[in-house]
Amino acid sequence: MSGDSVAQTTVVLPVWDGYVGNRLTEALASVAGQEVLAAIVLVDNASEVEIPEVPGVRVVRSARRLTLGEARNLGLAHVTTPYVVVWDADDVMLPGTLSFLQDAVEADLGLTAFGAAIVEDPSATRHRWPRRWIPVLARRPALFALLDAIWSLYPTTGATIMRTEVVRAAQGYASAEAGEDWCLGVSLAFRGRIGWSERPGRIYRIHDESTWARHMNARHQLQHARAVRHRIRSDAGIAEWARLALPLIQLGQYLAILGHVVMDAARRERRSRLGSLP
Repeated sequence: MSGDSVAQTTVVLPVWDGYVGNRLTEALASVAGQEVLAAIVLVDNASEVEIPEVPGVRVVRSARRLTLGEARNLGLAHVTTPYVVVWDADDVMLPGTLSFLQDAVEADLGLTAFGAAIVEDPSATRHRWPRRWIPVLARRPALFALLDAIWSLYPTTGATIMRTEVVRAAQGYASAEAGEDWCLGVSLAFRGRIGWSERPGRIYRIHDESTWARHMNARHQLQHARAVRHRIRSDAGIAEWARLALPLIQLGQYLAILGHVVMDAARRERRSRLGSLP
């Protein structure tokens, strides 16, 4: 490790139960092994599996099981650095990612967040989300924020660095088990520009117990969309025109969810046909 002797970024990492194990060890090692120093806050979300003490890692414990959004906010409450990255216990931070993100956000005071691309494990291919065209759209901040309210365009977890004071002003994550990151993303997008790079920063391990796998059907997406509309109504930092546009946003959300359902069904059908070929 080289670079600043004082951490400028805190990595917040909630964990509980089945997430405690080799994947957590690898996730922590990938953060600790970055080229710049990072403060690490490990949130023990009332885990039934004992979380081991790790040198250099601050453990914050919750007396009761919190939603994922609440657990992340508990970690955020203990951040004292100007920047924060919220990580998942089963993902790996690629070498050089933290210094790259820090340099990007420090170089542009107009950015509220800056993210890097996601690589899937075990395929080693780029994750299909976010779409590759978002750097172009991000040049139009108001349009980007509007479209992000309709369908989540970028992550606020993983290899995305955020300004701590802006995250706090934006109410942090929603108090939910899923979709909580989309709410924060909308609040940040309405407060400033979002930066993005196609440089890979995160190895994303998809498995049956992941939040993404368990909360992505149409019913969940409708719940997430409703939470975003609530955030727009309640967040004073979001422009008034967005509240006036809520009927349009709601319609756009419904159309986007319908489109996602249709495309997902088409992908499954295509995989099924390919799997049946001799």
